[in-house]
Amino acid sequence: MKNRVNELFLRMLAVFTAATVISCNEVPETPVIENQNGAGFVTHQENLNVVYFVPTDNPEVSGYEDRLSDLLVYFQEYMEDEMDRNGFGQKTFGLPLDSANSRVKLVTIYGTEDQSTYGYGSASTIISEINAYKSTHPGDFTSQHTLVILPQRTDSGSQPFYGYGKYCFAVDNPNISVAEIPSTSSNLIAGMLHELGHGLNLAHNKAKDNEQQTLGTSLMGAGNYTWGRSATFIPLADAAILNRNQIFQSTPVADIYGAATTTMSPAISYDEVNDAIALSGTFTSDKTVSDVLVWVDPNVNGEGSGANKDYNSVSWVANRNGSAFDVDIPMAEIQDHGDWPYELKIKLLMENGTIKTHGYSFSYVNGEFTLPDGVGVFQHSSYNGWGVTLAEGSYTAAQLTALGGVDNDISSIKIPLGYEVTLYDGDNFTGDSYEAGPGNISFLSGFNDKVSSIIVGKQ
Repeated sequence: MKNRVNELFLRMLAVFTAATVISCNEVPETPVIENQNGAGFVTHQENLNVVYFVPTDNPEVSGYEDRLSDLLVYFQEYMEDEMDRNGFGQKTFGLPLDSANSRVKLVTIYGTEDQSTYGYGSASTIISEINAYKSTHPGDFTSQHTLVILPQRTDSGSQPFYGYGKYCFAVDNPNISVAEIPSTSSNLIAGMLHELGHGLNLAHNKAKDNEQQTLGTSLMGAGNYTWGRSATFIPLADAAILNRNQIFQSTPVADIYGAATTTMSPAISYDEVNDAIALSGTFTSDKTVSDVLVWVDPNVNGEGSGANKDYNSVSWVANRNGSAFDVDIPMAEIQDHGDWPYELKIKLLMENGTIKTHGYSFSYVNGEFTLPDGVGVFQHSSYNGWGVTLAEGSYTAAQLTALGGVDNDISSIKIPLGYEVTLYDGDNFTGDSYEAGPGNISFLSGFNDKVSSIIVGKQ
């Protein structure tokens, strides 16, 4: 299939040239998106739910159903091209059919409040209203993935425009259309596709250095600015995740996104001559693993970890041999390589679409690769707030406090390779305990803000 973005640029250029030759007063024709079949797009049994959510004082934008239908088909074809380029064939997400009008089915839901109620942080409020509608219209929803589009606010206020679990939010106005893609000065169209990526289980990532030169910008990096204007692509690791996504399947997958229990035993060695990390290891899983994916996320200038702190992360797909894997990571491929901490994320992608992430840490200090020497404990999730590094040994509540920690105030922990910890909710190593081996735990679910004493050991 031809690249739809490049095709559209050429068609617009041809139309503009013809109009200039014939008459300066003639209006260029709008590019036509041709149907692939009677319906015009790919439809599965389980498709993307598309909700058009309308506040009480901000009505639907004129022509929204046809405009957005064409745009979503365009997005669908772009992803089909990228999946094919990555070796997965012409596979893409399904869109629901409005058979009466031969277009994508949009579920229009009228909100109970005015537009000021649905500000930037109102995702959960909107989802609650969608769920109320869904309870009486279950047939309008076929999957766990939902794109929610709101008319752009008329009072200049903010509104949701982000991924939120398997939901994603975007904005509509009269210029949100295929015809506007080559010339738009707005980021709303590219942003809609980027946020759709989040709603389809994709995390942020940046192109490898060689990819940036040959393929352009990663969609889940700065693609929310570049898509439709310059070369923008989907990396192989993201395509692997989409390949297992619920709405990319021609037939439903049993136990889609069902929970998985996994363990990880990695080994890291460093090639100083080539400045490359050799990562290998083995894993166990009670669900069938499809792929082993690796993210390397530099903590540039102390930006931190967690949501929206991973735009400069870079991804790889590891080689597999049963439950063993290996991958070489040349640090020169990381565009933001420098002297700062890094998080290494090994993601086990299941055939049912579930992703289990195991995180580890390393740093570059004065240009040298360095593994941490000690366990890091942190006040907040995602390794934020106060932090204390603990060498091998035993630490009572008083000893933790003397080092700068706070009793019953630990929410995340980083355990380097070769270390293990036992956390206790009582002082002097009493009460309930929690044991963990190497890995980064971004949130101590079930043991949050309970730690009073710790034993750090070496394996």
